[in-house]
Amino acid sequence: MDYTKIIFVSKENVLLGPMAEWIMKSILMDKSKQIMSRGLVVLFAEPRDQRVTELLMNHGVPCEEQVSEEFHAEQVDETTLVLTMNFTEVLEDYGVTEHVYTLREFVQEEDGKEFDPDVPDPYGSGDEAYEECYLELKDLLYRVKKKLQWN
Repeated sequence: MDYTKIIFVSKENVLLGPMAEWIMKSILMDKSKQIMSRGLVVLFAEPRDQRVTELLMNHGVPCEEQVSEEFHAEQVDETTLVLTMNFTEVLEDYGVTEHVYTLREFVQEEDGKEFDPDVPDPYGSGDEAYEECYLELKDLLYRVKKKLQWN
């Protein structure tokens, strides 16, 4: 499939989704691709988790100010890849069933081994958990880029 857009979907769009969005934007050379993050439970526009902003800045990942935005099915078309942090079934309630994967599921090799599809949420944990999350997301997103054969 020739995707032109990725939407990273997380629960509230303040931590995992935005972190994945900005890491992917920083590693992607092809600026014609659209990268965004959205949340499923967004009651009001909430700023991105400050620890995520600090972590991105410490790793030299440029990021603009950002507030949470709600996921809407209208944002998805046939060239959109939807990558969730922890779930895929919930998106069925939105009528979005094609091209939807958890991030880990999308890059998982077909080796028959069981794996946990969820990216651990570091919220409420220490700096080490945030750092581990960043490193895992960075690794997974480089694998997404390679799988999609994006420049």
